[in-house]
Amino acid sequence: MDNNKQYVIEPRIIEQADRCKLCHLCLNDPEHQLCKIDFVAGDGAILLMFNDQCTECGYKVSFGSGAVCGCPIRREIMIKYRV
Repeated sequence: MDNNKQYVIEPRIIEQADRCKLCHLCLNDPEHQLCKIDFVAGDGAILLMFNDQCTECGYKVSFGSGAVCGCPIRREIMIKYRV
């Protein structure tokens, strides 16, 4: 995954991510590894992960054998940059 890319996200979306335990490393640290999204539903409305990444994330919600990512920043990165 290309994490050297600079992600530009609107301030209003960053403000919505107030449960981020990592202080928005995905935007501030080019070495930070984004959580892998395994399936996208509803044109980016639902992001599903079937891996063990982001175990400490305040936006990860268990769902069956995987999890739903509710992070507004991760959702915007996926929609805007397709990663």
